[in-house]
Amino acid sequence: MKSQLHLLTLALTAGFATAGATSAHAQSCDYSLNATYQVTFDAAWSQQNHPTDFPGNPHFSGLIGGTHQSSHTFWELGALASPGIESMAETGSNTSLTSEVNSAISNGTAEFLLSGGSIGTSPGSVSMTFSVTSDFPAVTLVSMIAPSPDWFVGVDGLELFQNGAWADQVVIDLAAYDSGTDSGTQYTSANSDTNPADPIFEITGYPFFGVSLGTFTFTKISSEDIGLCVDPLISGQSATFRVAHGTPQENVVLMWSTSLGSTVASSGSWCVDFGIDVALGNPLAQSLALGPFDTNGDFQVTRQVPPSASGLTIYLQAAEQNACPDARMSNIVTQVVQ
Repeated sequence: MKSQLHLLTLALTAGFATAGATSAHAQSCDYSLNATYQVTFDAAWSQQNHPTDFPGNPHFSGLIGGTHQSSHTFWELGALASPGIESMAETGSNTSLTSEVNSAISNGTAEFLLSGGSIGTSPGSVSMTFSVTSDFPAVTLVSMIAPSPDWFVGVDGLELFQNGAWADQVVIDLAAYDSGTDSGTQYTSANSDTNPADPIFEITGYPFFGVSLGTFTFTKISSEDIGLCVDPLISGQSATFRVAHGTPQENVVLMWSTSLGSTVASSGSWCVDFGIDVALGNPLAQSLALGPFDTNGDFQVTRQVPPSASGLTIYLQAAEQNACPDARMSNIVTQVVQ
């Protein structure tokens, strides 16, 4: 591999000239990684699976939740339900909980509101697609069990980005929860406000007896797995390129192009899926650098931007060395050389 690294370093085109070696103590690139997930709610609540006093018109209210920081909670076992959780669990209304999520977004502890469809008749299924970033990696999502006094299913603070990587798929078995705000004990009990309210708890006895009501399946559709940060490109001056969130000691290649495109290739231990045009016949010609991430998963290199590049639009992307199908790609950085 040392000879390969040497060849790649020497193979820089006239577009960029070597101005500095890879730093062993790279400054961190704080780029927030993006991902897109699909969540599918498969409801298994049925007369067959839950025969005890099974109600007519079994259904679930519209999905509601948000993406947020790991330290923030919209609900949790053993805590009192917020007005939004109470309203969702008792009536299926998402208005109050939507306001709570939007307030958290305004306060900087949440990022995206999640709002999806309902299940008109259970068993049934509903899916929704949503975005999430590594700065707000936790997902909360809930739905009312209907009819019921104040029962719901959901997930609280599921982290989709852990240890520097996005989860490919997460399946959550759904238990029934009581929001602690209504004292009814049957599906169609009359309203009976619990005052003072009880903490949220799992219903392990009547009428569910610990039998799962279904699953939430979170499946990654696409993601940025490593982050690329680039100094402003100024002709005749040096620029530093930083890559973060990499696997410590694993190799990373940094490529440039003058056009976007789709370049997919697998060669030996490399599996790449670039969103920029790379000439597969001579990919080394578009390589800015190749080397290992440091122990923190960071990499940086400095290159000289030639005066002749002024006015060019440059697209840059990095890829980690992984065998297929585990391509780990960065975001695409677009810059016009000043």
